[in-house]
Amino acid sequence: MLKSFTQWLEKFLQEEGAVGTVKGLLGLVAFGAVLSALFGSVAIRAAFVIGAIALMLLLLTYLTTRVTKLDAEAREYRALLSKYSYMLMELQPSQFDIKVWEQVAVIEANGDTQEFITVNAVIRNAEAKFFRLRFGAGWNQPKSVQKEVNAKVRSLLVDGSMGPSFLVTSHWSEDGKLDMVSHFHSPAEVDSEIRLKMEWTWPKKCVPLMVHKKPDPFTFYFRQPVERATYTIVLPPGVDVHWDVIALNRIRDDFEIIRRTDAGRVEIKLVINNLPANRRAGMLLELQR
Repeated sequence: MLKSFTQWLEKFLQEEGAVGTVKGLLGLVAFGAVLSALFGSVAIRAAFVIGAIALMLLLLTYLTTRVTKLDAEAREYRALLSKYSYMLMELQPSQFDIKVWEQVAVIEANGDTQEFITVNAVIRNAEAKFFRLRFGAGWNQPKSVQKEVNAKVRSLLVDGSMGPSFLVTSHWSEDGKLDMVSHFHSPAEVDSEIRLKMEWTWPKKCVPLMVHKKPDPFTFYFRQPVERATYTIVLPPGVDVHWDVIALNRIRDDFEIIRRTDAGRVEIKLVINNLPANRRAGMLLELQR
């Protein structure tokens, strides 16, 4: 009987929706109140109220199960989209050239991080319809933290003002990395320049550096050469760091690290010119004690 009722409820929800069901339950309660007023029976009103509550509980149980199922399906679809986007980029690796990459991370004392990334790129392939990027926190974050990461991507106009936002589909891979696919509004022309700005709030991203007091890497990895890449770390007030480079050589590579103080916060900026493809390079920071 319960199975038959569940099937009927699912069909009813598909036709009427959850809002229609709630309206029906409220109407049932109101009808019980009218009968009670006409016949003066508290038992009638109580029976209708109890019945409405029972139906509401069944509805909530169904909706909870349904939401859980839809959430699992959405995660699966995002994973497939990320996978096939990667496969397309493998088949056509030279879809665009990154000219300038500017990344700024503003870190708080508890490790919470707000980051801003500005990208200037040139389209090299008419099939370029999206921009795929992959980021990680550098440590094994729990799922609860991953759900709080909030990212936005917008086009950047010539005068520096913000343009329309991109449709972004994201997926957390098993290794704790965030895959972000930013879909272009329209097919981009070959040799045309695109500019976009990403902004995200990432709770606890820099916990190893700020809370555990351990050396923390801040690195780049690109699949194609990049003319100029910068990474600026803005530390909390009153905090300073030791630093060293990762996979960079003074003779072979054109780079510099600049330290300055702005509004009471120390900033460490790494600038790399002509960064080769497929090399993870950056800097390692550790708090001064």
